[in-house]
Amino acid sequence: MTSIYQASCISFLLCHFLLVNCCSHLASHRGPFKSNISIPALFVFGDSWVDSGNGQYMGNPNPSSAYGVDFKVDNQSRASNGKTMADFIAQTFGLPLPPPFLSLKKSESIQFGANYASSGCGILPEIKQYTFGNCMVLDEQIELFKSSVKNLRENDGLSKSLIFINMGQNDIDLNKKLQYNASLDMGQYLAEPLSKRLQMLYDLGGRKFLVSNVLPLGCRPFSISQEKPTTRCVERLNKLASQFNSYLPQMLKDLQSTLLGSKFVLLDVYKVFEDVFSKPASYGISDISHSCCAIDSVNPIPICKNGEVCSDRNQYAFFDAIHPSEVMNSIMISRCLKDSSVCKPINLMKLVKA
Repeated sequence: MTSIYQASCISFLLCHFLLVNCCSHLASHRGPFKSNISIPALFVFGDSWVDSGNGQYMGNPNPSSAYGVDFKVDNQSRASNGKTMADFIAQTFGLPLPPPFLSLKKSESIQFGANYASSGCGILPEIKQYTFGNCMVLDEQIELFKSSVKNLRENDGLSKSLIFINMGQNDIDLNKKLQYNASLDMGQYLAEPLSKRLQMLYDLGGRKFLVSNVLPLGCRPFSISQEKPTTRCVERLNKLASQFNSYLPQMLKDLQSTLLGSKFVLLDVYKVFEDVFSKPASYGISDISHSCCAIDSVNPIPICKNGEVCSDRNQYAFFDAIHPSEVMNSIMISRCLKDSSVCKPINLMKLVKA
């Protein structure tokens, strides 16, 4: 017969085992972000998910003191409480954080990369007339890149560097205003313009590309609060996101087959969000439906009020009503690093070694 002492020991060991394995499981999703592999530079293109502050150099003030509450960087601002996906990639491979390109003086070097991303913008040039504030569409970001990478092209550093693109959801959000050809679905509408611009980056010397798809747009707190669906998410918006996402794998495969020496990897943001939504506790998240910060209802875009943030940011998938929390950004990159079901056809570690 088991003694009380033995039972207590067994109970203690079982709890210890579960605690260790739980913490290990969470840690595997949230880092660590260190690798013994190095890359020359990281160049970032995209929207507010990865913008590190270009907007303020275009006359757009940081909208709220809530942003960056856990990660203050001089002359930079991010649409999250902390680091973005781009920051975590740089950290992993021992690079300085890519500075907002517009913050650099002409004499400053971009030896280790730069961030050209612009909040509110997208793939299509016509999107600019419908966004709030000033922004740079992908064409303009590429022009800045072209003007700044001559030396890297000459010494072959650019071909070994990583180019990260996160863009598309603003184009989808504004599809009604853009009045695109109704005979085309969202994938056809956006995939071809994106493909042409990826080839432009290849022609400028890029060879290693990490390209994100878009999250389930109907599951953002903003979408839910606006449309109040009978289901958990707004399925109409998720369908538009899925249309775009479905075109990307073949598009990137076609580019790689035709552009000599290129490598294209898809970061499946949609899948990561679905996985977190289905089992949030396994990722250490308890709230997948609400924003961490209080939303400024007066502002035309769903951003945080000044200073009103939740106390435990790590429990939330979304920081404001449309942007991920730092912990969600960390989950996306930590899975991308080694998981070929999230970053495909090869994971990010294999891409940088290729």
